[in-house]
This record gives sequence, structure tokens and C-alpha cells, in this order.
Amino acid sequence: MVRHEASGVTLVELLIALLMLSILMGMGAGSFRPLLQKIRLQSQAEDVLAGLFLARSEAIKRGVRVTACVSSDGAHCLTRGDWDQGWLIFEDLDANALRAESEALIQVHAAMPSTIKANGNSPVARYVSYAPTGRSVYVSGAFQAGTITLCSASVQTAPAWSLVVNAVGKPRLEKSALTACP
Repeated sequence: MVRHEASGVTLVELLIALLMLSILMGMGAGSFRPLLQKIRLQSQAEDVLAGLFLARSEAIKRGVRVTACVSSDGAHCLTRGDWDQGWLIFEDLDANALRAESEALIQVHAAMPSTIKANGNSPVARYVSYAPTGRSVYVSGAFQAGTITLCSASVQTAPAWSLVVNAVGKPRLEKSALTACP
């Protein structure tokens, strides 16, 4: 009679292997947090960029002024606040950078995650407005150019993104570094 030895894993061996695997996975998960924060930040920066491209193209297509403004409720523009609160894009028929109920709403973007801050410098602190020519303009009609900076509030000396709107209204993203996120 030939005796065959059973090959397999005992329950104790399986539990020890699972315990070791969970310890290793727990140690490795912490190193993914900065990567996830960078990806989340870049995604939000690209959302703002896409919103400004949409506002610009809609102004050209519709032949009217179109404005992207800071909004926390998705219906009205704020006179104070930052882009991380959310924004909306609308036909700005009265060219005042404040949405009236009669002005068509084009897009609404909800608030960003609380770990991300997005602040515009003075020229673009609360709105970016596009004339039918595609140029960014102030309420007064003068050209509008500025930078919206996006950074991760939970990381010191964090990489950041600068969304630059140039003098002809074209937005672009640039990587930047900040010593602290404002």
C-alpha cells in the first residue's frame, strides 16, 4: 500500500499568512496617501481649467458674455469667497458678473473637498468673465488676467497648481510649489 501525504495548508498557517499580509498592507497604505492627495488636487485643478475653457467656448459660440463665478449654492455668485466653495457658469447678459434669475445657467460645480484650497488673486478672486470674442474681461470691459492657486491644505510645503488666465483669456495650468497652503 502506497501512502500519499496530504498537501495543503492548515488553518493556523493560513491565519498567520493573512495576519502578515494585513500588517504589510497596513504599512504600505500610508505611503499612498500623498499620492492620492496629489491626484485629487490635480483633478480639481483640471476641473477648474475645464470650466474656464467651457465658459470661453460658450461665450464665443453663443455670442454673449459668459461668466464663471464663485458660488456656494449653485444659483448665485458670491461677492466674497474662494473657488474651493464651488462655482457656476452662466450667460452674463447684463455684464455685472452676478447671476440674475433670468440669465441662463450653463454649468454648476460643487464645492471641492475640504483638504483642497483654491484662491484667486485679486483680478480673478471671484469671477472670470469672457466676452463674445473669447477674451477675458472685467465688468468694466478692461482685459482680465490673473491666477487661481490650488493647493492641499493638509500638506506642508505642498506641490500646487496655478491656473493662469492670460491677457487674451486663455487659461493654462502650471505646476508650482508653496511653502504653505493659504
